[in-house]
Amino acid sequence: MIKTVSIVLVILGMLALISALKSSIALYHRDRRPSTFSFIPVMLGFVLGYVIFAAFLSRQTEATIIEFIVAAVFFGGGIFCVMIFSVVSRSMERIAFVEFQRRHNESHDSLTDLPNRRFLLKTIGQQIIECNISEQRFALIIIDINNFNNINEVFSHKKGDVLLAQFSSRLKEFVQDEIFLARSSENRFTMILNDPENINIATHIENLQGYLDHPLTINDHDVNLTNTVGVALYPEHSRNAEEILKRAEVAMYNAKRIQAPYAIYEPSTSSHFYDQTELADMLHNAMESMDFELHFQPVMNVQSPHNTTFEALIRWPLSDGYCVSPDDFIPLAEQTNTIKKITHWVLETTFAQLAVWRNQSITPQVQVNLSAKDIEDDSLEPYLSKLISRYAVNPAQLTLEITETSMMQNPAKARVVLEKIKKLGISLSIDDFGTGFSSLSILSNMPIDEIKIDRSFVTDLLYSSNHEAIVRSTIYLAHSLDCRVVAEGVETEALGKYLVSIGCDKIQGYWYGRPMNLAQTDAWLNETLLVNSRVASQN
Repeated sequence: MIKTVSIVLVILGMLALISALKSSIALYHRDRRPSTFSFIPVMLGFVLGYVIFAAFLSRQTEATIIEFIVAAVFFGGGIFCVMIFSVVSRSMERIAFVEFQRRHNESHDSLTDLPNRRFLLKTIGQQIIECNISEQRFALIIIDINNFNNINEVFSHKKGDVLLAQFSSRLKEFVQDEIFLARSSENRFTMILNDPENINIATHIENLQGYLDHPLTINDHDVNLTNTVGVALYPEHSRNAEEILKRAEVAMYNAKRIQAPYAIYEPSTSSHFYDQTELADMLHNAMESMDFELHFQPVMNVQSPHNTTFEALIRWPLSDGYCVSPDDFIPLAEQTNTIKKITHWVLETTFAQLAVWRNQSITPQVQVNLSAKDIEDDSLEPYLSKLISRYAVNPAQLTLEITETSMMQNPAKARVVLEKIKKLGISLSIDDFGTGFSSLSILSNMPIDEIKIDRSFVTDLLYSSNHEAIVRSTIYLAHSLDCRVVAEGVETEALGKYLVSIGCDKIQGYWYGRPMNLAQTDAWLNETLLVNSRVASQN
């Protein structure tokens, strides 16, 4: 009888011990902090003591009451400890889950569930340590969504978040598991690419941008999110996490400045990287003396090549010869309400130069960009009228370019302002067409003379059937609305000739001519006029 009871007790004790060990192992995998396991020795002591004492009883021919009481104490204590440990284990599991969620939320972005900038910097630091040991390299790649603030202004920040989530999902699809991907700021993503010497970075970025180059959908609108990429390499460009991230950002800003899809960091550009506070102070000082210049980029008129057209481009030169990109200081000017003064300076400088050229019997057409704030300015039309009268310039020589996005912020207001300008005899053009969200009904009601196709659709036209279809459709649409079509970003002869073959009216890009300062522009005009006179004399 004693042996039977003892054997049962031993079996129960072994089951309790096994259960306790399984719970301990499970808890160990969930939470490895030493304080978590302070209860385990007590529980295992009770259970193991109970098993040993039960085994001892099984060898006895007789058992005293005291021995049964001791066995019961061990048994009850062991079962109690197992039950308590089970409760504690479940509690620890819940605590560990809550702690995991807290840590995850601190290190991850809530919208995309990607690691945030804090986690990114920590990971870059760890990567640097590992690469120092293994003597390997890595590349830091920043992907910045272009003009994302315009999307938030048109659709709202909530809808912008939907687009960001879609964009990040597409990024995750492209990025392989071993590549670390993070959201480093609102519309900026960063990845760490190991062993860049075994990967063609240019090809990798082209493939990435090609994969991302498909419309996203919001409110039944197809939205094309273009992006610019900056690259910094370890250890060539820095051995510090913060510094290498900043240099990748410098490369990205440089790519925007030169209007390239991507750029690798160059030390020569770092001295001209300013944060927003520094740039705002510099702009404030520049505004006092209007330290700006106008450059002119020639635009080819396909049907009438003897008619000269320029786009006037504002430049902000610094004392060392470097020019701050308009992409960097125009948004600041809009935020600080100094854009009106800049626009008036550009317009008056353009009219003054047109008057100088008129005295030289040169009558080119000049295109000038307006900002979103200018479209809301009721004083713009009277100011233009005053300039036309003051400089006695033919208003037909001026074309004002308005981005599609700025026009759509307040279509009713834009239409009123543009119709007043149109009555002065000035032509109107939609710039960056295809990157905004205008409907055909609104577009058809605007007094537009010209549509300029955004460079993001033009540059890879010969290699992308989607972009080729978009450009062809845009040309057909524009001609149906009695509008001219300009293609910007034309860098090669093959691309220029193809655009001409499909009916494009004007070609703009480095293939035909680069932006030039005034002296270079005058030289270009004189050479062009000389060539035209020779051709005319031969005919």
